[in-house]
Amino acid sequence: MNISRLLPLLMLIPALAMADDDRNFKLLPDNFKVGGVLEHASNMAIAFDNSVAISQEPVFPLKANRLYLRQKKSVKEYLWFVGNLKIEDYNRLHAFNLKENHLSVREVVGLRLYASRQYKAFQDEADIYFDSEYIYSSRVGKLMFMKNGKWQTIKECPHPGVVEIKSDEKNLDVVSYSPSLKGPSNLFYPVKEGVYTFAFNAPDQLPYVDIGKLKTGEKLVFNVKFPEVDSSAASQFNLSVTRENVQATKTLEETESLYDAFTADVDKNVQRIDTMEFSNLYPKLKQADSLGLTLTSPDYRNYVQRYNLKRDEARSLWRSKKLGEVNLIFKALHAKLDSLQKLPVQINEKPVSVKAIKNANDSTKVDSLIIQFGAPNARVNVTWKGVVEGYPMDSLLTELSSGDGSFITTLMLVNNKPVWAYKEGALVGRFHYRFDKLAFRKGDVLYIGKGEFILPDYVSQETEVRDWLKFKKDATLSAKTDSTAIKKNSQFDSTSKFIEHADRGVVAVIDSGSFRYRGKVVSMSPFAIHTTEVTQEFFKKIMGTLDSTLRFEDRSVFKGPKKPVQNINWDKAQYFCKTLGGDLPTEAQWEYAGRAGSNDGVLWSSFDLFTVNKYAVFAENSLNVRKKDSTAYGPHDVATKLPNAWGLYDMSGNVAEWTRDNYFAITFKVEDSNPTGSYLGTDKVLKGGSWKSKVDDLNMTARDDEDPRYWSDFIGFRCVFPLNRIIQGDKK
Repeated sequence: MNISRLLPLLMLIPALAMADDDRNFKLLPDNFKVGGVLEHASNMAIAFDNSVAISQEPVFPLKANRLYLRQKKSVKEYLWFVGNLKIEDYNRLHAFNLKENHLSVREVVGLRLYASRQYKAFQDEADIYFDSEYIYSSRVGKLMFMKNGKWQTIKECPHPGVVEIKSDEKNLDVVSYSPSLKGPSNLFYPVKEGVYTFAFNAPDQLPYVDIGKLKTGEKLVFNVKFPEVDSSAASQFNLSVTRENVQATKTLEETESLYDAFTADVDKNVQRIDTMEFSNLYPKLKQADSLGLTLTSPDYRNYVQRYNLKRDEARSLWRSKKLGEVNLIFKALHAKLDSLQKLPVQINEKPVSVKAIKNANDSTKVDSLIIQFGAPNARVNVTWKGVVEGYPMDSLLTELSSGDGSFITTLMLVNNKPVWAYKEGALVGRFHYRFDKLAFRKGDVLYIGKGEFILPDYVSQETEVRDWLKFKKDATLSAKTDSTAIKKNSQFDSTSKFIEHADRGVVAVIDSGSFRYRGKVVSMSPFAIHTTEVTQEFFKKIMGTLDSTLRFEDRSVFKGPKKPVQNINWDKAQYFCKTLGGDLPTEAQWEYAGRAGSNDGVLWSSFDLFTVNKYAVFAENSLNVRKKDSTAYGPHDVATKLPNAWGLYDMSGNVAEWTRDNYFAITFKVEDSNPTGSYLGTDKVLKGGSWKSKVDDLNMTARDDEDPRYWSDFIGFRCVFPLNRIIQGDKK
């Protein structure tokens, strides 16, 4: 055979051999065996939750603050383990940054890695550690791999550091203000050199913010020690009102007198608190030069801002602790006021004057009466105009005018709830306004008047009174007007309370009504609310309709078209709702819709996890299952759990939801109609709990609060709308 014909085949042999070698230098998916047990576990940089470590299948992406070990058991069998790092052994490892070496985790997991190019296939390193940014060798400072028939080197880099949070507090809540540190965790790694700021919170403790600077390859430790508060000083305050006094009251007027005396005591005692004590016990602001920073450094300015916000929050809590008995009396007073105000009441009141309205055609005939009760600035001051069926009006006029007492006039009120009128911050009076009927009794016979009550201007102009009167009027007319308006919309009829609006999404129409809210019964006007949390799919659709200068991106960590939007702060959530022509719900609107007419704050009858799982995405079926089912970790698609009685989904769990209301620790007043939250406070109220919440935190009556500038992977929102925007199609 001619040698020239064999030459191409001879040249192909090395290439084929090299191709085989390349295959030998790679791992295949079936090389990873599931169920194997870790060998020679001593002196390793990885620690496990269980006494026995079992090999798993590699799952991507790798999770933050977890260390992974690829262990070679034989030339064709590798084991894969997940655990926490052991800091001392971790620091002894040689580190190799994947990004700096232009490698990805998925790629390098499937490579055989060697100490030198002299090694042959199957003589690779036995133990290689991984995390999302680095790989580590416990033996050598240089790693090599075969790629495209060539040996290539992975360069060692400075060892990343570790940030550790140490605390004896069992319910410690750690918030990192550094986006690169993902939690929740008490141990963060790998961490690059830099400045790191955290907020530390725990039940019944004063929260604070701390900052530290991490150097390459070192460990930065935050030893969490909450300020100790001596609450014994509360007993030194001179309080004229005790809880025993409150419990002993029988009437609303008695309780109100105690309330007035109590508020006067509070004003005096708050001024007596020595704020220097708080300044002495609270952690001091760290100086910029102690951290190697300047006053204008962005890291330092961010720290100062966060520190001041937490300090203000801590001072409010501290005052609350110092006024320990005051808070207990405050709660007792409001509970007593609530119990008395919610009851109907009948007041026997003699008329001050009676005036007849004569018939236009017959001046001897009385058509109706105008009766005045009470006096200006008195608790009762109202005029009634009407008729009494079954009793001659001229005879009634004569008997009432004579004042002989044969007729007893009774004012019937829906609730024993007067309006508390203030002027320049001072209480000027309490006035009844919830009049319902006027009754006349003669002997054993009761006559009910038909007419209207007219309040004096100084009472009717009070916001609380105006809202209640409007609610009462709306409730009277709703049967006539609502059905007519609803029939105009082809997508809504009297048997359905859901509307799929082209621009605003699917909403539920919530009728007017009343419910028990924060210790008292309040009335609510009708509104519409999204049936689910705002989804990423809907968010993208709406953003696509806006001018590019008006858009902002969805920063959700857990991606999916049907998953709720997360990582959104209060301002952006409200901006989105206002873009649709709505707003964020008030806390009262949110809770009224969520509880769906129930006095309970949960939808389940018992707290067994199986029952709760039907209604809520929470820690037990999300946060705590990350090892068993990574797909269940994080918020789930909306509407995968059962809805409440009004067709609303995920009001408990999935993501906590922003509301419109300010949060303040103590609220002295909750409006009787459509409450709008505190005038004080800078934080905003969050409702509903989230996928990170325990069962006890899913109660819809509970409230959380957060800085409106804050965002997190457990915070989302839904919007509310006035009914005319939904039913009548008003413009935004």
